[in-house]
Amino acid sequence: MDLIKDWLKRQLSNPQIVLLATLVISVFLTIFFLGDFLAPILASVVIAYLLDGIIMRFQRRGVPRLMALCGVFLLFLLSVFLLSFVVFPSLVTELDKFVRNDVPGIVKNISNNMKSGYQRYEYLRNRRLPALFSAQSLSAVQSTSDDETPKDSEGAVEIYSDDENPEVFFDDPESTGKRSSTTEAETATSYANLTNKVEAELTEFGRKALTFSISSLKNVVVWMLYLVLVPVLVFFILKDKESILSWFSRFLPHDRTLTRQVWEEVNVQTSNYVRGKFWEVMIVWSVTYITFKLFGLRATLLVSLFVGLSVLVPYVGATLMYIPIIILGYYQFGMSSAFVWLLVAYSIIQVMDGNVLAPILLSEATSLHPIAIIAAILLFGGLWGFWGVFFAIPLATLINSIIKAWPIDMDDTSSTS
Repeated sequence: MDLIKDWLKRQLSNPQIVLLATLVISVFLTIFFLGDFLAPILASVVIAYLLDGIIMRFQRRGVPRLMALCGVFLLFLLSVFLLSFVVFPSLVTELDKFVRNDVPGIVKNISNNMKSGYQRYEYLRNRRLPALFSAQSLSAVQSTSDDETPKDSEGAVEIYSDDENPEVFFDDPESTGKRSSTTEAETATSYANLTNKVEAELTEFGRKALTFSISSLKNVVVWMLYLVLVPVLVFFILKDKESILSWFSRFLPHDRTLTRQVWEEVNVQTSNYVRGKFWEVMIVWSVTYITFKLFGLRATLLVSLFVGLSVLVPYVGATLMYIPIIILGYYQFGMSSAFVWLLVAYSIIQVMDGNVLAPILLSEATSLHPIAIIAAILLFGGLWGFWGVFFAIPLATLINSIIKAWPIDMDDTSSTS
């Protein structure tokens, strides 16, 4: 206990560490407790930070900041307009068509496959396996007592020759028919119960989706407000960047070397990561859309969008996307060569992304271990949902930068040596 107290005393006696810890904890608590209320401002700060990197590149080439700001901001407004009034309506239309036309067929296809598999399972359990064990027992009895068992028994012939009714083994025909009808009735009842459960779950899912759609209508006004408010905030943050930073710096100590060191490293790696991830999403989305369009896959725009967004979750998103692609491909093409080639094409896209595209775009972004990346995604995704997943690696980079920049006590190094 005294060791911990001594360590805390040494750390808290360093004003650089106190300043850095205070800033990090304050930002974390503000986002965690006030994130919902300050969402427009936080989103505007993040967007302005990303756009400022592009503006500074134009400034380095001699373009005045105001001119570069106006050009980049106009491109940002054009992108927002295209996403809001072109891409998003197309996605909604395709989703509506997919839910109305394809989902019932997919559910029916899955139900038929479940029915067929369940019938095969019941046939194997109630007929084939008992017949197999009966045949093995009969063979053992015949090998030990050939004189006692007649070789031309009708029951033995029926076991090996009649696949439709293999359970006939020295039984009375009437009892065999009763047992067969009872087994079929039990199978029908079991399958009916299973089908009812599946239909009940799907009905409940549809009810929840409808309730969510109705309740989400009240958020339309909020989103429209964000659509107007966020661009205005972004413009003024970019325009008055120096004034805002100088105002904040008034509340910070003059000597903040450690904080500046951590910020410079995080700034470089975060900007590289976000820029690289943006282009990775766009490239994977475009290539997947063209590929699936050539195959004629339904809901191509929707599926390719989710494939593009799946690169935000390394090692997991690409694997999970196999599930909807397999379901859609099997529903549309069946077990054909087109279905196999569809999976091969998607696998090639993921291999090229993981081994060629991502290393080129993100070579300077981060050097975190895969375990650290997955842990960061789970932690920050659980705290802040989608945005936590998106910024998991930059936040992990921040923590890594703080750990590397943390001052090491001379007493600790001398004692360890």
